[in-house]
Amino acid sequence: MNPLWIKHALVGVNGPLPATPALDGNGEVDALLAAIGRQGDDPALHFSRAAGALGACRLAAVTLTHSSEAVPAPASDDPRALDIAHPWSAALADVFADAPLRLQFQACQRLAEHAAHLPTTVVPRALDAGRRSVPLRAVLLPVLGSRGRWLAQFNPEWKFAAPNATAAPAEDDSGKRWEEGSFDERLLHLRELRARDPVAARALLQSQLGEFAAKERLGFVEALADGLHDDDEALLQPLLKDRSRDVKLAAAMLLARLPASSHAQRLIGWMAPLVTSKRNLLGRTSWQCEAPQALDNAWATAAIDGKRPQYESLGERGWWLYQLVRQVPLSWWSTHTSMSAAELIAWSGKTDWKDALHRGWRERVGADDRDWIEAMLDAGAKAFGGDRAGLLALLPTPLRERHWPKTLDELCRQGLVADVVGSCALGETLSPTYSRVLILGLRMAMGNDRLRHDYYLRSQLLELATVLHPDSLSAWKPTPRRGDETTAMAESLHDIERVLSIRCALMC
Repeated sequence: MNPLWIKHALVGVNGPLPATPALDGNGEVDALLAAIGRQGDDPALHFSRAAGALGACRLAAVTLTHSSEAVPAPASDDPRALDIAHPWSAALADVFADAPLRLQFQACQRLAEHAAHLPTTVVPRALDAGRRSVPLRAVLLPVLGSRGRWLAQFNPEWKFAAPNATAAPAEDDSGKRWEEGSFDERLLHLRELRARDPVAARALLQSQLGEFAAKERLGFVEALADGLHDDDEALLQPLLKDRSRDVKLAAAMLLARLPASSHAQRLIGWMAPLVTSKRNLLGRTSWQCEAPQALDNAWATAAIDGKRPQYESLGERGWWLYQLVRQVPLSWWSTHTSMSAAELIAWSGKTDWKDALHRGWRERVGADDRDWIEAMLDAGAKAFGGDRAGLLALLPTPLRERHWPKTLDELCRQGLVADVVGSCALGETLSPTYSRVLILGLRMAMGNDRLRHDYYLRSQLLELATVLHPDSLSAWKPTPRRGDETTAMAESLHDIERVLSIRCALMC
């Protein structure tokens, strides 16, 4: 609201309304306010209606302050925008009214698959959804169409979709984007440059990285994980002395992935004496792990903190061991001991340092360490169960489902519904086979008294409805109501059925 109107509301609304400049070349808003003024003699009602009208104009991206600029040209026609009579239009209106983010993401993907744009009536709500959710923007921008980009330029809150914000820069503008752009623009430029010319990308960072804030330096260093090469060592090695602890650690973790790097060799030199073997009388080899006995001052040059934080649950020696373990590549353990990932995890449980080992391994594991991920999931909740969803997210969908209960009822009993949903990134769904099992269980769950008392389960099942595979949706049939549902339960059932109905409509 205009500050003058706020002040007017605070001191009283009995006087005349504050002046509002007419739109340049268009007095329709003034005419509307005048008409409102003739509707009765209640000052409070008059003020509220006028303020509401101005608020609606603001939401419609109409500028209410005087401007000498010319009235903008109208938006160009968009032949790819869905007509209001299109079967999807009503569903899309529901999606961007108050549907879950995952459903909005999927709707945009579905439009993109058909090279279609949002209906013009849905565009304002879609822009608001993009304002609230940064992850949504990547799939929203391609389906906004010319009307959406035109409208976005008149509302500062929608600037992410304005033409000048989303247009791809020309080749000769790339340097300007790096010099003058936001952090996100610079990061995008770095990724693009690294993909086509790694040497130039490294040279750019080497010359200017120190000029950025610690948070930005961290982002640029983490971007080097894609396409990591031995040639990156010269860039990363000096960062072990960076001012920021996070930057030092990020550089150290990347250097450890380069087997020929001096940093990786130093890590192995420190770690190998701590993991040793001996033969017993029967000729069998057994392995032992010992934590460092004393602080090595050289660790400071490898992003290893010698001083244990007060809040740290590990003891001092365990703290040192954990920091070494989290940097050493997991492949080294199998090479050094000739044990598989599962065997190493089982062995670690018998040592005095299992907590430090498990914590370090969990931080080191990545999507390429599939045998380790499977072994960690099979190890049980005590070892790695605290981040089960994070581990599952590293696996392809078919491999995740092997670790989940085979019925929705058991998922609910074990409290794993949120893990199943959380392991799916935006735009991902479960497999058709697993989805068919869950959708049958969902129909049974909607008649279960468990939903009556469990708010969290109701919200989790709503999210679950958004990640079921599209091919399974044909098995869904609405659930008859018993008539004794609480208001909250009835609303939850309605929301779940609404999500499934919208998804079915968008699959047609």
